[in-house]
Amino acid sequence: MKKFILCAVIFTLVFFPFESDARGENINHFIFIVLNDQLISFQDVYPEVKKGTTYVPIRFFAETMGADVKWNHQSGLVLIAKDGKEIILDLATKTLVTDGGIIITDCIYVKYNRIMAPFKLIAQSFGYEVAYIGEGPIARAKNENAQISDGELYLKFKNELVKEKEKIILEIRNREREEFRLKYKIAYITFDDGPSIYTEKLLQILNQYNAKATFFMLSDRIKNYPEIVQRVINEGNTVGLHGVTHDVKKIYKSPSILVSEMDACNRSLQTVTGMRTNLIRVPYGSKPYMTQKYREAVVNAGYKMWDWNVDSQDSLADYVSPLMIVENVKEQVGRRSVPIILLHERQCTVEALPHILDYLKKEGYIFIPIDSRQEPFNFWNKIY
Repeated sequence: MKKFILCAVIFTLVFFPFESDARGENINHFIFIVLNDQLISFQDVYPEVKKGTTYVPIRFFAETMGADVKWNHQSGLVLIAKDGKEIILDLATKTLVTDGGIIITDCIYVKYNRIMAPFKLIAQSFGYEVAYIGEGPIARAKNENAQISDGELYLKFKNELVKEKEKIILEIRNREREEFRLKYKIAYITFDDGPSIYTEKLLQILNQYNAKATFFMLSDRIKNYPEIVQRVINEGNTVGLHGVTHDVKKIYKSPSILVSEMDACNRSLQTVTGMRTNLIRVPYGSKPYMTQKYREAVVNAGYKMWDWNVDSQDSLADYVSPLMIVENVKEQVGRRSVPIILLHERQCTVEALPHILDYLKKEGYIFIPIDSRQEPFNFWNKIY
C-alpha cells in the first residue's frame, strides 16, 4: 500500500504538476483586488473566496489603503487605523471589532503566517464602497478618487490580470514544490550526452525502481534516435538541452554562439517531438566558462541552466569501475539536502545505476525529474 501511495504521488507530480493544491490552496478560489483604479499585486498569500466571502491578507491590503497597522504580540491584537477610524482584530478569539461598535466573530484566520480578514467589512469600515465584477473576478473598493467605472474596469486590467494570475500560479506551485521537497527525500538523477545505444537500458532500470530522470541531450543524437527521445518523454522523464558540438573551444567562443547551440538543439527536439524546453546543461559544467555575460545571455534567451552537486565521475575514462561510480555517489549524497546526480550514457553507468538506485531507495529517496518551472541549481546559484 505504501509503495502504491508513493507511486501515485510521483505520478501526480510528474504528469499533473499544476493540479495539486498546497494545503488546500486553489487558484479557482482566487479573486483580484482593486483599490479605486489600482490593481493590487499581493505576495506570498493571496485573496480568496470562502463560502461566498472575500478574504484578503490584511496588512498588505490595509497598508495599500494608507492605513497604519500595529501588531501587539503579547495580546494577539492587531490595530488598523486610518483617518481617525480604527479596527481591532483579536487573533485569539478570531474576532473583528470596529470603532462603530460592530463585533463579528469567527471572521479572521491565519494562512502562511498572514492574517486574513473580510475584504468588504474592512473596506466599508474605512469609508469605501465595495463592488464585485464577475469578469476576473474582481472585488473593488472605491471612493471619490476612483476615475474608472466598474463596467470599464475589466477591459482596462485584462492584460494585467492575465500576467498577475500567471505570476500567482508560478509562486503557488513553487511553494508546493518546496513543501513537497521538505516532505519527501528527493534525488534528481540526470544523464548527459544522450540519447545513445544505452538510453533504453537506462530507461528499463529506471522503470524497475519507479524512478524518473532528466536527460540532457545533444542535437545530433536527438535526430539520430527520435524514437528513443519520444520514449524518454512518454515514460515521464524530462528532456533538457546539452548543445551541439560539446567542444569547449567552439561552444564557449562567445555568448551568442552558446545560445545558438542551445537554440539549434531545441529545434532538433521540436522537430522530433513537437515540443521545446527551457532546461539546459552546458558541457563540462558552468564553471569557469559561464561568466556573467554568458549567464545573462542564456537567461535572456529564456533558458534555465542546471549543474549538479553529486559527481559520479563516470566519464573520467572510457570505462570506469561501476563500484567506484557507486561509491562516489554514496560518499557525496549525504552532504546534499537535495542530491542532483551527474551521470553519463555509458556502459559502466548502466552497470552502476541499479546499485545507485537501490542504495538511494533504501535511504528513503524518491526520484523525480527536474521541472522546467522550478528555480535552477547551478554552480552560481547553489540553492541545494
